[in-house]
Amino acid sequence: MLLDLLFNFAGNADFYSQNVEPVFRAVDEGPAASFVKEAWYFTPMAGCIHLVALSILGGAILLADLRIVGQGVEAKSPAELNRKMNPFLIWSTIALIISGILLGLGEVMRIYNSPPFWLKMAGLFSAIVFTFTTRDSVVRNNGKFTPVAIVGLVISMAVFWYAWIELTDWRFAARQAYLILIFAMVGLVTAPMFLPTSLRETIKKLPMFVSLPAILVTFGVLISIAFLLAKIDYQYLTELDLNAMGLMAFVHPSILGMMLVSYIAGLVVWIGMGATENQPLSMRFVSVMSIFLWFSVAISGRWIAFW
Repeated sequence: MLLDLLFNFAGNADFYSQNVEPVFRAVDEGPAASFVKEAWYFTPMAGCIHLVALSILGGAILLADLRIVGQGVEAKSPAELNRKMNPFLIWSTIALIISGILLGLGEVMRIYNSPPFWLKMAGLFSAIVFTFTTRDSVVRNNGKFTPVAIVGLVISMAVFWYAWIELTDWRFAARQAYLILIFAMVGLVTAPMFLPTSLRETIKKLPMFVSLPAILVTFGVLISIAFLLAKIDYQYLTELDLNAMGLMAFVHPSILGMMLVSYIAGLVVWIGMGATENQPLSMRFVSVMSIFLWFSVAISGRWIAFW
């Protein structure tokens, strides 16, 4: 029964048209949605609150997680910094959800028919579960996976990746872009395992106005090469028919090259960070995954605007 429910929520058209769509239509025709649509000033105000909450949330996530992954704020331990950022995470998440609901009331049926909206909801659920269970527990326990962390990891990853597979497509680079981001982050996490620290020391000795542009240009070139390897023709919106390949798409030479170059880009970012200490692999993993999930929420939100 649980699998049937997950399947239905993941994209069963009949289930949505019979059970979910009537709820959205009722909300769209209700007094709250009517008020938001008629009050011209309401949507801009809610949008401002939404963006401010997202900015605070992003800042809190980056401050806490970059301390673990790379340079970050070294004056405090990862656990202490994570504890101090928690109030910002909690209140900005609450503000993000409330303002998002108010924004959604102004275009209920539009977001209902938008796959990016459902991907954002899956990403938001996964990010909240992962951040406040897995990430928080692993950081507090110095890299140890507790039962709470494992349960949170399983739930958040199952929901996000199931929704991602169902709601994204190879067309218009949706999956390619995510794969590039994923493998760049894998490179960032695994870099300390085999790259010598002398590389970081060399970069740190260079003046900031030399090292920073060099790292950014190198990263930008590598990401551009990764997108070129995806063989997407943006002029005519044509690309490899990877849908027909199924899982074989992941062993296609161009896609393999794309993932490899993205991984190297992640290594370059780690070198450029010049971190002075390495945290346990498990802590680096949960921090990067936290950044990825919240970044996915933001990407999906921007994607809704263009759908």
